[in-house]
Amino acid sequence: MLVLSNIEKTFNKGTINEKKALNGLNLTLKDGDFVTVIGGNGAGKSTMLNMISGVYPIDKGRIMLDDVNISRWPEHKRAKFLGRVFQDPMMGTAASMEIQENMALAYRRGKSRTLRKGITKEEHELFYEALKELDLGLEDRMTSKVGLLSGGQRQALTLLMATLQKPSLLLLDEHTAALDPKTAAKVLDLTQKIVEEHQLTTLMITHNMKDAIRLGNRLIMMHNGRIIYDVEGEEKKNLKVSQLLEKFGQAAGEEFSNDRMMLA
Repeated sequence: MLVLSNIEKTFNKGTINEKKALNGLNLTLKDGDFVTVIGGNGAGKSTMLNMISGVYPIDKGRIMLDDVNISRWPEHKRAKFLGRVFQDPMMGTAASMEIQENMALAYRRGKSRTLRKGITKEEHELFYEALKELDLGLEDRMTSKVGLLSGGQRQALTLLMATLQKPSLLLLDEHTAALDPKTAAKVLDLTQKIVEEHQLTTLMITHNMKDAIRLGNRLIMMHNGRIIYDVEGEEKKNLKVSQLLEKFGQAAGEEFSNDRMMLA
């Protein structure tokens, strides 16, 4: 479903602030893989998602999505095949628009547009049933402005919008990091439910090692722009947080002592 081959990316090349973000990154995802991604600050996790999304051009390498080379595609062209949820609940939705209007934008992504105005009866029923699945009462507030929602409600809505049109690949960039623990747990449960129900190929970045072990069928650890550990199946299920800490400590050395992964 996704193949990253020898991806390299350097920011501020030739300056005092030069930073090699991705250093010969290689990754292959099979159809239906749910991969959790962990690593320290600056490991290249979010940069990897940005390269896949086309936010920045890659310096070297190749990105294949469903057997199509998208390496040089612009961001808007890739958006048709990707769903993405960011760390900030304020991103991914339009605060001044109604819940149903936000959902309509997401639902019509990649489709031909017409001058027809408004939301059809069929769309309204579809959105109502989808919101009902969230169990947040939003199905009765479809005309409310998104800006009035709490962070957790907004993030749950963003997750739903990202998967309304089944994407080839779902990208989750620490999408619960800004939420309180109780709300984060609910959004993660929704994530697992939606991914399993639609069998979505998913990459999820997290700093929480327990979540990284519990969710998905595969776990990868990044450091200095490349993958240093890749585990799946029963081996992943039997992992302990202490083992992950040990492996990360071996790779990161002294840098590990100051990394916020210790707090997760």
